[in-house]
Amino acid sequence: MRNKVLYLQLCLLFIISSLPVQKAQAGEKDTPTEYNTPIYGEWSTKARSLSPIPFTASISGDQLTLKCASPDYDINITIVNANGQSVWLCDIAAPETSFVSIPLDSLPQGSYTIEISNDYGGYLQGTFQL
Repeated sequence: MRNKVLYLQLCLLFIISSLPVQKAQAGEKDTPTEYNTPIYGEWSTKARSLSPIPFTASISGDQLTLKCASPDYDINITIVNANGQSVWLCDIAAPETSFVSIPLDSLPQGSYTIEISNDYGGYLQGTFQL
């Protein structure tokens, strides 16, 4: 009988001590995961040579974030769905291109392509899933 009581006490102690760990792990799932979206293409500027790709893109939750290392040129952003339809269009002036946040919460799940272009023939694209 004494062994049973000791066994039950140990089980109860184990269950109670694991509750904060379970709560912390459950909270981690609520935090959106951020992942990078690769961007490919050629970025042309006023210079005579091709510039390195100045943009990085990442998705966290329902936001697509574009960051530009050299926000020197106006850009055009288009998001196209898997059927080839443009679902989001925006022209952004040079000073505002350093950080662009695009809401994705109105888009249904699926595959999308982001296209970024400038007036000098620069064209970049990347694909992402929702």
